[in-house]
Amino acid sequence: MLPAPLEAALQHIEKQFKDLSAALVSGEPVAVESASAAMRQAGLDMTALVQRLTPAERKNRQLAVRLKALADGLGERRASLLRRTALVERELNTILPATQGGTYANTAGAYGSPAKSSGAFKRFSA
Repeated sequence: MLPAPLEAALQHIEKQFKDLSAALVSGEPVAVESASAAMRQAGLDMTALVQRLTPAERKNRQLAVRLKALADGLGERRASLLRRTALVERELNTILPATQGGTYANTAGAYGSPAKSSGAFKRFSA
């Protein structure tokens, strides 16, 4: 059995995790932003709480299992967020094809072409 403050903190971070998962499924940018900020804060609070635990409390098997499940789930949510980011970028490139061009593409003019050799310093000796 976990101490009451630790159990409350675990329930809070698990709730934030579920909220983040729901926000990622909905795809609503504002919901994803607020849920990720809340999850980040809950993670920081949990880190501070775990650092204050005694070594015996840290070795609690139930705590380790729940924290491992959260860590694994966060990795999956991060991958989902990366996939969503790639999808949004592809859709943006479909709508605005001008964003696909390179910023430093070769163009006509003095600043768009490679530097021309001046002919000086053809041989350098020390």
